[in-house]
Amino acid sequence: MFAVRYTYQLIDNLNQSPFNVGVVIELEDLTTEQVADLNRRHGSPLNFNEERQLIALLGGHPYLVRLALYSVASQRLSSSELFANATADNGPFGNHLRNHLFRLHNKTELVQGMLQVMRQNTCEDERVFFRLRGAGLVHRQGRLVMPRCQLYGEYFRENLRG
Repeated sequence: MFAVRYTYQLIDNLNQSPFNVGVVIELEDLTTEQVADLNRRHGSPLNFNEERQLIALLGGHPYLVRLALYSVASQRLSSSELFANATADNGPFGNHLRNHLFRLHNKTELVQGMLQVMRQNTCEDERVFFRLRGAGLVHRQGRLVMPRCQLYGEYFRENLRG
């Protein structure tokens, strides 16, 4: 159940979910300290250098960091396998990466925007930038538009065709 206070807040588009109305909360990337704490909570499957390597690869992406730590802690793979197979289709992040790739493939403007990010660190169409950012694939650093993490950069360089 929901209540509308003003008539102009009613949803005009019948295909739009009423649950899309509300406050947006963006989940920030984990800090170095948070990654170290999460590693400890998983029984410290990664040593200090591997922790740093994980942060370099994933940039603190909450879901991917948790997936990586769980995969190594549960002995599904070793830390060396984690890093060696990071961008492989059958690697620890394969399902996640393929999902993003498939979501992009049907949208030519998003493919072109992502390729522009990969090649030139820019995205001329702000609308495309915000869609890619909303999907969690890119972020802005000053005037540059970059892949959100090294993993995405490597994977899309290898697999995205325009």
